[in-house]
Formats: sequence, structure tokens, C-alpha cells
Amino acid sequence: MILEAAIGDAYGAGFEFRDLDFISQNNNLTHYHKHGLYTEIYKRYTDDTQMAIAISELLLEEENWNEIKVADKFVEVFHRDKRRGYSDRVYNALDASKNGSDFIKIINNGSNGNGSAMRAYGIGYLKNIDQLMDFCEIQAKTSHHTTEGISCAKRIALAVHYFKYNLGDGSNLTAFLNETLKENETYRITSPIDMHGYPTTQAVIKIVSEATSMNDCLKTSIGYGGDTDTVAALCMAILSHKQNCDKVLPSFLYEELENDTFGKDFLIKLDLALLNKFK
Repeated sequence: MILEAAIGDAYGAGFEFRDLDFISQNNNLTHYHKHGLYTEIYKRYTDDTQMAIAISELLLEEENWNEIKVADKFVEVFHRDKRRGYSDRVYNALDASKNGSDFIKIINNGSNGNGSAMRAYGIGYLKNIDQLMDFCEIQAKTSHHTTEGISCAKRIALAVHYFKYNLGDGSNLTAFLNETLKENETYRITSPIDMHGYPTTQAVIKIVSEATSMNDCLKTSIGYGGDTDTVAALCMAILSHKQNCDKVLPSFLYEELENDTFGKDFLIKLDLALLNKFK
């Protein structure tokens, strides 16, 4: 799951907030592209995957969560492998923090952005939905202590849970989310896809509920433009658990993805550890 998300993240980063003409001309799933702002993001995942790694490691290490433990992990993972892609708000807070207490003191946590959702998919492995909801809320509050930040994190984790535990084929995913979250949402895609929590998760849920191919989904989701790396990463993470979905992706996406200390092999090991713990 994390490997697939990292692939979506790294490929999608080359199109993040680019002109739709550029996307239509270059989004052909034949090679990675450099980020339009941070040229060092090339065949590399961004903050989306790094924060999801932090959440996944915490799932393996801690049975009881609080905001300090979550923030500690965010700071630890950031400082061992600094990389771009974060908003200035989060990057600067992490960079200035030695531990989670520092981060919580420094960060302005009133954001409605999609950051709390982009890292939440690992929480979907939890079998107990009440615990899943609690963990989503705890991690969201560290940086996105808003109704939108919290609810959108829950949407993503619940979507993973839905497919991992075979609760449906996607046709009733919206009904499952609305019932569980006590909402009455009609999921839709607004292009380009905004980086706030609601438009991002609305698009992702709509896309994955209908997708039958990860390859087609990756290309299509990026074609909408906007926050392409986040949308692609979330779609790939969720679809990695969807049973009625062709999971074949072009080989270059695996072969050329970064493979240094925290690269491809590290992600594969982390995925295996999660699968072994949450069978």
C-alpha cells in the first residue's frame, strides 16, 4: 500500500499544480517528471508519503496514541530524511522542532488543508472502527485541528478499511462513509482538484469507488490537475486493497523509484510489517 502510494506521489509530483495543457501533453505514464518548483523531487516521493510513513511506524510501535506521540514521530521521520513538498507552515515547524512538544507549540493547527487526510490511509488497517476514528482525530489535531481536517482523515482511513476488509466492491462506499460518519455527502470531482480536505477527499472517494484499473486511475486522476501528487497517492493506496481492480502498473514506476535508505526497499518492508500485524 505505501509503495503504491509512493509511486502515485512521485509520479504525480511532476504535475502538481501545473497547467492542464502541460498535463495533457505529458501525462502518458512513460516516465517520471521533475516537480515544477522543487526540481530535486524527481523519482522521489514527497511529504505525503513521508508523513504516511510516520503514521504507519506509529501503528507498529504504539497501541495507545496521543498528540505528542504522533508529533514526536512526525519530527523524527522528518529530521532523519528531510525532503520538500511540505507547505512552508509545516516544513518550518518541523525544521524548528526537536520533538513533538516543540512542534505542537510552533505549528498553527487551524488548517483545512488535505494534510491530515494524505497521511491517514494506514489507519484503515485497524479493525475496530471506533479506534480508527479516534486515531484519525488524534493525528489530525496535531496540524489540522478543524472539522474539515478531522473528517477528511476519517474518510480516507475508512475507504482503506472498506476495501481491505472486503465490505463491498465500491458501489456502496459512499453509503458506508455517510453512515459511519453520519454525513450526507454526494461525492464529486471538481477540476482542478483543490488542496483543501473536502475537495481532495471528495474526488478521491469518487475516483476509487468507480476505478477498475490502477493504471487507468493513475492517469485519469492526474488529468484533473491541481494537487495531483496527493490525489494520486491516496488513490493508489486505497486501490491496492480493492479486489475487483487490475493492479498492474508500468514497470518504470517501480524500477526507477528512489531506493536509498528510505526508498523502495524500505517501503516494501514497512508494507510487509503492516500486513503481518493486521492480518
